[in-house]
Amino acid sequence: MKGLEESLSVIIQGPLNKRINESIKYYLKLVEKKQHYQQYNNNLLGNVIISYWEGDDEGIIKNIKNSKSITLVKSKRGELPPFIDKKGSRGASPWILQNHTTLKGLRKATGNLCIKVRSDEIYPGLEIFYKRMIEDQHKAGGIKFHTSDIFFRADREEKFHISDHIIGGPKCAMISAFEKSTKECCNKRIKEYTFPEQLICKSILRSRGVEIKDYKSKQIMKENFEIVPINSMKDSIWTCSYRKYDKLTTQETGWLQDIKNI
Repeated sequence: MKGLEESLSVIIQGPLNKRINESIKYYLKLVEKKQHYQQYNNNLLGNVIISYWEGDDEGIIKNIKNSKSITLVKSKRGELPPFIDKKGSRGASPWILQNHTTLKGLRKATGNLCIKVRSDEIYPGLEIFYKRMIEDQHKAGGIKFHTSDIFFRADREEKFHISDHIIGGPKCAMISAFEKSTKECCNKRIKEYTFPEQLICKSILRSRGVEIKDYKSKQIMKENFEIVPINSMKDSIWTCSYRKYDKLTTQETGWLQDIKNI
């Protein structure tokens, strides 16, 4: 049972980016280390999913796509449900795009645990993130979602503002959460959110049956989330639109590193 419970899928979501050719080796090594073989049905649990868009440069993945541990998921813009074209101050893409490719990737995951990462970021130390998930899953208080600290905000700055650069949890919980978030992108309520991270955060909470109350925000966040700072994962490379998608390696002022300090 332990092998089954600890099997892992990593979902690389977003437009195909050349950085995948560097990140894939780290994710494959981790996933294959934790794969679980089910003898009764000849299934191997645990894979890396690359969830991207039709029209992306597929030449980027030509040398890696044939690995038995890699699953490709190609989305088409035409398959998107009618959505509200919400854009925030960070990034120009409609919010539904991240949620859709993440959900499509999650549905092809074979591991019991899932970690969602961006296609334009590189985390050689993702095993640290994974180990935190394993360590925390049997603690008192139940299963929590894990995220990085990138743009995670303290309650006094923005309520219900998680990081969406790395998100991890049990597959069934992740699918439920991103089904909610994708539908939320089609809901008029989307206009109430300032940042896409808040939409994902509240969708996660609603998928868990949590009643969202601002006056209980700190307690709710502590009960449902854990943070794994990128400085604990050696050689992490992250990026964002307002920094012109350059390779970034250091934390920024204002990020929350420990949920206890929310």
